[in-house]
Amino acid sequence: MPNPSPADYECDGCGACCGAYLIFASVDDARREPRIEAETQRLAGWLETPKWAYRLHPLPFHESCCFLDADRRCSIYETRPTVCREFAAGDEPCQKARAMRGLPPLEPLARREG
Repeated sequence: MPNPSPADYECDGCGACCGAYLIFASVDDARREPRIEAETQRLAGWLETPKWAYRLHPLPFHESCCFLDADRRCSIYETRPTVCREFAAGDEPCQKARAMRGLPPLEPLARREG
């Protein structure tokens, strides 16, 4: 079987990526999801870019993104930031995040179903 592509994977909702990487949101993300502005940290003006205006992770006293609920599910999934929408299940960053949390590699769908 050739190497699987990210399209061959489906996120299992482990939440590992939400604690392994810096997570930033844009002003447009905050317009789509008002909780971003209300509950995260706005970057200093000189640090802002078109993609980065708010920091969701890391924040003080949080081990992962502040929008993960007690079940490690995204509480703003439908309106999540673009960076989260672009994160691909099964790609190298996903697998590294899982390994850092002591989770097994995410298997391609064909292997999980078969």
